Amino acid sequence: MSIHPRRVLSAFLLAAGISVLLLAGCQKKGIEEIVSSELFSLTFGKMEDQVDLFQFEAAKVVRKNTVCMRDGWFYVANGNAGKIMVFSSYGDLIFLLYNPHTNPVPTVLGPVDQNAGNEVSTRGSVAYPFVDIGEIAVASDKTLYVEDAVPQAKEVKDSERGVVQSRVILRFDRKGRPLGYIGQEGIGGTPFPYVSALHVAAGDQLVVVCRLPEAWEVFWYSREGVLLHQVELDNNNLPIQPVKGVTPVLVNILPDLQSPLLYLVIYSYRVSTDPGAAETPAQDSVVGRAYRLDLRTGQYGSSFVEFPQNPPRKEKSGLKTTEIPSPPSELVGVSSNGYFYLLAYTDTNLYTLTILDPAGKVRAQRHMVIEDSELIYRDTHLSSTGIVYGLLADRTRAHVSWWRSDMLLNRE
Repeated sequence: MSIHPRRVLSAFLLAAGISVLLLAGCQKKGIEEIVSSELFSLTFGKMEDQVDLFQFEAAKVVRKNTVCMRDGWFYVANGNAGKIMVFSSYGDLIFLLYNPHTNPVPTVLGPVDQNAGNEVSTRGSVAYPFVDIGEIAVASDKTLYVEDAVPQAKEVKDSERGVVQSRVILRFDRKGRPLGYIGQEGIGGTPFPYVSALHVAAGDQLVVVCRLPEAWEVFWYSREGVLLHQVELDNNNLPIQPVKGVTPVLVNILPDLQSPLLYLVIYSYRVSTDPGAAETPAQDSVVGRAYRLDLRTGQYGSSFVEFPQNPPRKEKSGLKTTEIPSPPSELVGVSSNGYFYLLAYTDTNLYTLTILDPAGKVRAQRHMVIEDSELIYRDTHLSSTGIVYGLLADRTRAHVSWWRSDMLLNRE
């Protein structure tokens, strides 16, 4: 019996195709995407349920605008307008704390009855003469912490450290009643220098992270406002042994949410001194690590958590392909169970979210689409339960969105 050559060729191609499909099926799948969910959006403007990101037409202001999530409520601090709006996860405006000199009288929310008991709904508005709203944080009992500026006459100049101490932390109860302010020594204390972040740890303890020109300073308070711990850190007293060609830089400090511990985020830059290093940029690298500092003992932990290295990006220019080193991962936050959430720039509008356990082992990894090329403002945070959320603004609206990253650990 004769066999037709075309049939042999067809059979061969079919077998080859099946082999390719089988091999492709055996290959490791790529990183999946975690999809964002827009909870609600806000139009630009001066009204009580609008956000003001512009001081005048087509010009962004320099004042802080941020968002904080607690127990399903979203607190949007609009420093440009001098107000704090509290929304449900559906975008319903529940509460407004506003400066009457920079905002119109609310028309939707009437004044809160501050003499009523706490069991009565707090829906309403309260006027307060804010000077310059900055960071915010919220305690479990709905106590609101608001960074604000003091009048110029009350500023304290520290010429030795080259800073002006002009910030305090205002406190408001759930009905907007002012409870006094916290300064460096506690209730009514000396103003802080530049405040980088506010955090609320277990037991509603307040942590204030300050940034100085050459150092960082952290203040840790009880829920009553009593100073429990204070520490100042700079690049000269880091828990790293000096290594030739390596420059360590302290880039961020976050508190542990269960214990009086600090996580020091340190980037170590290794730069080759080889004159030909420009031809091999992969020789240069950045290593990111988180070191633990116990505030009770003042001692560093014996181990650290090392962040995964981000692969270089490849760019083609004609026939030549160049590898561009990727920037190090940003530590978005540490959840209450001690997991580290890292965000790394991968490509245009694309980031990689990596979750590390307290020992530094990768527990989950997903791609996140954040359309930075379309945004004029982005403020991203991590909730204590492990949800990434943020305030994202394009040229027409501001959007409050989240990524249910807390669900990723349930799939282990």
